Amino acid sequence: MMRRKALSILLSVSVLGSGLTACQGGSAENADAKPVHPAAIARPAGDARGTALLGDAVDLGGRASGEHLRMSATAYVDPAVPVRKTGVPVSRPAEGMRRVGIRVALLNVGGSSYDASGTQTWVTDTAGKRHPAVSGGEITTGLPVKWNILAAGESVEGWLLFDVPESAALTQFHGDLGKSVVEWRLQAPPSR
Repeated sequence: MMRRKALSILLSVSVLGSGLTACQGGSAENADAKPVHPAAIARPAGDARGTALLGDAVDLGGRASGEHLRMSATAYVDPAVPVRKTGVPVSRPAEGMRRVGIRVALLNVGGSSYDASGTQTWVTDTAGKRHPAVSGGEITTGLPVKWNILAAGESVEGWLLFDVPESAALTQFHGDLGKSVVEWRLQAPPSR
């Protein structure tokens, strides 16, 4: 009787332990990504503010229990060039503005679905002005990111688009996905 009880407890602990590992492990395609936490982003000596760099994966908690998302900002294009398709109107920024794109990858590493409602993203320029994400079509570097609910273990990738003044120099990309705002430093892409 005691042996059965001990074996039962041991199996329960093993199952719980493997469940936790599965929730935190991510997918095989992101196995090489090294997540960092917003409060403890490792930076080169030149960036003492704790801002992530393009390519860094950051783990974020959501608004509800069990919501955990790993987000990466992986690329930056300036300008973002729209794809022209016959019979489909091309989305363009207003006069005096240009469109830029940030490629993001999102992986739900939590134990429950992650709800995108309330998610905000923006870029800032050297004057500190915010420029929120805009809806736009496909650009030559890829498709826009689209998601509402991300199931546990599910991932999505794509481009976020921003309209900014022609003369603005961008410095950072920001994501507010729940309990904290994370920022990635933008380095100027090759000359336009």
